Amino acid sequence: MKHLFHVTGMLCLMLFQQTQAQQYDLNQLLDLAMKNDFSVQAARLDEAKTNAKIDEVRAGLLPSLNVSGDYKRYFKIPGQVVPASAFGGPEGQFSTLAFGLPYNLSTTAQVTQALYNPSVKYALKAANLNRELTSLSTTRTKEDVAYNVTDAYYNLVTVAQQMAFLDSNLISLDRLYKVSALLYQNKLGQRVDVDRILINKTSTETQQATLRDNYNQLVNLLKYYTGIPQNDTVRILIGVRNVTLPDYAEWDKTRRTDVALLQKQKDLNELQDKNIRSGLIPTVNAYGVANMAFYAQGGENSTFQDVPGYWAGLQLNWNVFDGLARKAKRSQNQIDREKLDVQLRQVREAIQMEENNARNKFGVEQKNIHAKKEQVALAERVYKQIQLQFKEGTVSLTDVIQAENSLLDAQSNYLTSLVQILKAELEWKKATGQLVQK
Repeated sequence: MKHLFHVTGMLCLMLFQQTQAQQYDLNQLLDLAMKNDFSVQAARLDEAKTNAKIDEVRAGLLPSLNVSGDYKRYFKIPGQVVPASAFGGPEGQFSTLAFGLPYNLSTTAQVTQALYNPSVKYALKAANLNRELTSLSTTRTKEDVAYNVTDAYYNLVTVAQQMAFLDSNLISLDRLYKVSALLYQNKLGQRVDVDRILINKTSTETQQATLRDNYNQLVNLLKYYTGIPQNDTVRILIGVRNVTLPDYAEWDKTRRTDVALLQKQKDLNELQDKNIRSGLIPTVNAYGVANMAFYAQGGENSTFQDVPGYWAGLQLNWNVFDGLARKAKRSQNQIDREKLDVQLRQVREAIQMEENNARNKFGVEQKNIHAKKEQVALAERVYKQIQLQFKEGTVSLTDVIQAENSLLDAQSNYLTSLVQILKAELEWKKATGQLVQK
């Protein structure tokens, strides 16, 4: 399906303090939004955080080194109760002996290396999957931004076209007002005709002022999305390119970011299940320890002794029974997997519905817009002819007002179709995952 229309003659300028301003079209606005929008920037920071998280998980594969120290100053060395017979005393009696020196300092350095720990392997794979999920989340954020920017731009197109219509109508009303005033001065017309035209002219000027305010608000909104300072003066080039929708076979439903996110979440769910099951497998760590202890005593019998110690070993950890916690975790994981399946089916159905609705809406408006554009042209010709006849005195002011109302209705209907066909294309792009380049 193809539709070709173009809004010409409308290069709208926001005139404030500067005489020159940067000019932007829709593609340039989208490019700026992909770089400067605050939500996109936040999404990129999330990606950077995920990469840092991967480095944290990868650290579990490397050896770790811990150094600890301990200093004690005993004001009274603690003692132990021992049998007196151990030192040649009588049986059945006990003695209190204090071992050690008042000053104690020990330093220990331990190196630990995981030899076998499947949880670290699965955690690393999960971290990589989370990086892909974060990247997809960034893409979805960009899609939302692209949708918002395009929607605001299309609203700007509509307002600009409506302003152009009102400008043309104001020119005609001004001419009509001058003619009716001249006829009244020459006693060929009535004062009420002049007043009625003035009322219409004032009402149109009020509408034009409201539209200019709406236009300014939309420009400011686009500045916000694109990171352009609000104080900058910009020109928005108003134009609509060719609007086409491809056949059903020309797009892939897996392009939708929502689908890709759910698929990645299913992969992550499966990985989590493997990690839970790996809790049954023992883990093995190798470690080496270097210890140096220092003992000292002051006074007449002062002494200082250092006692080194070195050893290495293997450590086996095996959680044989965890109170059925793993079984409960796997049950929860299974429920999450089933929920993801339901969500995936729901998203696919929603995609099909959205695509069908957008395509049908586009088809309807495609048929209507040509006719409504011709109606505008016809209403303009009738209005101009009625104005000429009014100047000649062959028709009444009521006929002029009726022709003007018909022109306004035709213009409004055309704008409605213009908006609807643009929004239909936008909704179709959203449904088919084509808001941003991937």
